[in-house]
Formats: sequence, C-alpha cells, structure tokens
Amino acid sequence: MASVSTGSEPSAAPRAQGPRPLIGLDLLRFGAACLVMLYHLGCTAWMVPSSEAAVLVGSPIPFPTLLPVSAQGWVGVQMFFVISGYVIAYSASNASASRFLTGRILRLMPGVWFCATVSFGLALLFFPDSVWILLERYGRTLILFPVPRWIDGVYWTLGIEIVFYALVYLLLCLNRFERLEPVVMAVGVISALAWLLAAAPVFPDLDRIISTRIAKLVLVTHGCHFALGVLLWSAARQGLTVTRMAALAVCLTGAFLQIRYDAGFVGASLGLDRSPAMPWLFYAVFMGLFCLSIRVNTALTDIAPGLGRRFRDLGLATYPLYLLHTFVGALTMRFLLAHGLPPAVDLAGGILVAVAASLVVSRRVEPPLRARLGRAVETVGTKLRSRGLVLGALTR
Repeated sequence: MASVSTGSEPSAAPRAQGPRPLIGLDLLRFGAACLVMLYHLGCTAWMVPSSEAAVLVGSPIPFPTLLPVSAQGWVGVQMFFVISGYVIAYSASNASASRFLTGRILRLMPGVWFCATVSFGLALLFFPDSVWILLERYGRTLILFPVPRWIDGVYWTLGIEIVFYALVYLLLCLNRFERLEPVVMAVGVISALAWLLAAAPVFPDLDRIISTRIAKLVLVTHGCHFALGVLLWSAARQGLTVTRMAALAVCLTGAFLQIRYDAGFVGASLGLDRSPAMPWLFYAVFMGLFCLSIRVNTALTDIAPGLGRRFRDLGLATYPLYLLHTFVGALTMRFLLAHGLPPAVDLAGGILVAVAASLVVSRRVEPPLRARLGRAVETVGTKLRSRGLVLGALTR
C-alpha cells in the first residue's frame, strides 16, 4: 500500500531505465496483509464483540490455540509502513511530481471507491447502525477523511500513508527529491526520540499522547517505520555509511518501542499477555527478510524474469485484500458456520474467499476503473492548461 513520487521534473541525478519488480517485497506485503487478516478473523472476531468482524460473523467462533500468533497480527501494519517507505522512495526516484501525484491517485482511489462501496452495501444488510450513520461513514471513506469513523476500521492507515506521500510530493514540487533521505531521516529520528522519551519514567503519559490520531497524522507515531524503509532504499543505492547505520539503529529502536506500546495496548484490550516478545519477533524476522529480499532481488529477476510477474499479482492484490478482508472474510465465516462446518474450516474458508476476492478486484475491477479515472484526470488537466490555470507541478 505504498508508493510515492514528487514535484516538478527531477533535478540532477540521472533516472534509472526502468524499475525492476520487487519480488521479495511483493511477497512480504502480501504476508503482512495476511497477518492483519488473521488478527481480525482469528482474534477480534470472537474476542472483541464490538468489532466489525464480530458483528459480521454473528456468533463467536473461538480459536484459542491460534492466539499466540493471531493476537499479534496487527504488527502487519507496521510492516506495511516500512515497505511504504522503501517502495515510495523507489518509485518516486523515477517520476516527476505530476506523474507521482497522478500515480498515487490512480493507485489509491479506485480501490477505495469500489471496496468501500462493497463494504457499505454489506453493512446495510448486516450492521445494526442506521442508514444515515452508515452513509456518513461511507462518505468519509470515499474522500479518505483523516479522522474516524469510516465504513471499516482498516481505513485508519490510509490517512497516514497520504501524509507520507504528501511529504514526498512536496519535495518533488520543490525539485528537491535528493533531500528525501535527510528529511525522512529527521522525521524518523524525531519519532524514535519521542518513543525513547516515552519509555523514560519521567514521562509516564507521553506514549499515550504520541499515539493519538493527530500524532499519527504528523508521523510522530510511525515515522520511524517509514524512515527505515527510506534509509534501506538509500543504502541499497549508495551503500551503508556511518550516518545511515546510526539513523537505522535509532529508528529501529524507536520502531521496537512503538511496537511495545501497541502490544501493551492490545494485550490490555484483549485481556491477554502484554509482552511485546512475539510482535518483536515477527518484526525482526520481517526486517531480516526485507533486507535479504533487497539484496537478492537483482539476481532473482535475472534468473527468473517471469517470477516477478507472478508475485506482482499477489502484491497488487494486497491493497484490496486489506480493504475487503473484514467484510468478505467474516461473512464467509458466518455462512460456513450456518451450514454446520467446523471452526477451522470456517476460518480457512474466510481467508481463502477474501484472497480470491482480492485477486478478482486487482485483476478485473481496478484496471478498468483506473483507466477511466486516468482519462478523467487527463481531461481535467487539459482543461486547466487550456484556461491558463496551471497550478504548479500538478498540471505539468
């Protein structure tokens, strides 16, 4: 769920000829989405009665043996943010500001409009809320309103992603893309220092303050995760320096402290162990695989050029999977439960149907919607240019 590019035409550095597919990152992105899906379908659907998944399933289907893994699946979101940092920097390095902005709109909005509409239709059938309340949430979702509530809680991350995209876009508009690393490094270090201060006994409530929605939207909460991705992108291009290694160490420390806070919050909410050991392990393994995938990506794409296209399908399906899994997966579980199938089959069926639906959306639904929106954006740009209303890099 990430990708970014910046302002006016790129400045000094020559552009690469064409980006290689990021085979490992596509798989890691899909794996992160599956972790989030397991958290909602295998944990909150029966442990949090007020959750969307629980309302949709109807009757609790407990999976206590899965809790050591499923209760930590929320850490997939932090993984998304790291991938975003890398992928956005990677794609923005080969784009003008206008291309980046258009690309982000075409990537985000068709999926949001379609998936939110599906969720809204299902919510009308299965949620107890009034039509007007659901309409309000649906409207907020369609425009990606930055504060809750949305038609599905998973949309909370998109506002944060958009702020990061906006930062990259601003640098492109200013023709200062080469400043991306130091700017995002500063964001990451500030985020990490905030979490280090929050861990000190003299600031007992700081962790709660820097986890508010406002703090999330200004990248204080998760800036360290985005910075890790950008720093690894810079290291892959230009090598590790003392400054980069120090910034990576600081941001990684902040990332683990941020995860520790979330582990405590989720554990307290669910009445489970508040230890961060398991999400730390997941995140550490993810970071190791992330670095390995970057290192071997060139060799993999040279040896098996067709492999990237196959894994790219999973990477593209990640976005609709993230947006649809709660509704599609939970209602599939509800259907299977009503037909007397055992809990393991209910959960497996919910996961498989959600994945299948996301593949259909990414292959069959999003491309034509994206093409239509692309033509509309081009038409608007042409009209603005013809009237002399050139708004900076947006219409160039």
